[in-house]
Amino acid sequence: MEFNPRIPTARHDKVIPAPPFYLMGQDLLCIDHDKEIFIKRIFSIKPEIKRGAVIMAPGIATNGNLFRIDSDGNCLLLNHNMSFANLLAAEGFDVYIYHPRYTERVYNRYVTRYCKDSLFYEKNYKAPPDLTFFELVNSELPQLIQFVVNHSGCEQISWIGYSLGGMLIYAYCMEHDDPYIRNIITIGSPITFNQLFIRIIPYMNWASKALGLEEKSFLGRLSENLVPLTRLIRNLPEWVVKYNILAPFLFNPFNINGATVKTLLGKIIEPIPSPLENCFADFINKGYPSQQNYAYYYLKALRGLQKQDKQFLFFYGPFDVLAPPDSIFLAHEIISPHCPNLIKVPLAGHLDLIVGHNSRYYLWQPAVEWLKDFAVI
Repeated sequence: MEFNPRIPTARHDKVIPAPPFYLMGQDLLCIDHDKEIFIKRIFSIKPEIKRGAVIMAPGIATNGNLFRIDSDGNCLLLNHNMSFANLLAAEGFDVYIYHPRYTERVYNRYVTRYCKDSLFYEKNYKAPPDLTFFELVNSELPQLIQFVVNHSGCEQISWIGYSLGGMLIYAYCMEHDDPYIRNIITIGSPITFNQLFIRIIPYMNWASKALGLEEKSFLGRLSENLVPLTRLIRNLPEWVVKYNILAPFLFNPFNINGATVKTLLGKIIEPIPSPLENCFADFINKGYPSQQNYAYYYLKALRGLQKQDKQFLFFYGPFDVLAPPDSIFLAHEIISPHCPNLIKVPLAGHLDLIVGHNSRYYLWQPAVEWLKDFAVI
């Protein structure tokens, strides 16, 4: 699967790069037959030092724009280094933000409208009906990683996985001793989610689908500003949005500002496809993936990651309900037990690991500095 820069799959944002970081965005479509992955590339056109490629993978029920939320709750801007993705790009990393194929909101709000080379241009996008955890691990990730290697020209790349994004790379590295993935940062990524997670999925799906009505075909051309639910979210007092019924499960309300929560609800939360939901329900009930012989060698295979030539860094939140600290401690103990590479983000729950009050100081900056030490172009 080769990327040819002469074909129009690389659409640059029509924004003049602003000093001092000179950041640009680029839309990339990774297409392999009928399988298409949308990737947003963020990079500086004037980096002081080129530090190599980084893939940023979001969590379940979120899209990759989570990494583009800034300290004030704004999203998608490129004139600063106040978001996780922008900070990496400003420091010279070539950032590839991965939007998994379940991200219907990203597709219907953006890709189907503006990416003319997409297989789904001017169509109503639906997540594939066969999209399971194992499809992501065994088909989508190899496609994504090979594409980034080809496009960036880097034979060793780094991976930042939040929640599901980290769990995917655990499983991928178990199955493939991949020569390209060198440095792995996981953020709130357990070996398996707990029972509570599967119980709140229906409520998360209801909320994300209700907030995403503008993506349906009969409303697809309308501005978000005309959609009553999205407009309602924007006009609600921030304290109402922060202390909603799902808040304690998703984040620590005292560690996140209301503007950020509005952005999460309006732009980031994604419905979870039923095949993926069913896969996780089985995963959670058994405590491990249940496909064929996984039950027998799951933990043994995880321990095998110790023998691979990879560097790991783990972040966790002390108030994380979906990925409790003990689950991250277990992942660290199995995968990288002899390294002091486990970092607590104070006051953080799950979503506010990435976009909470403490995220820049306790997560973004340590992650960037760690990658500077290990990244290889």
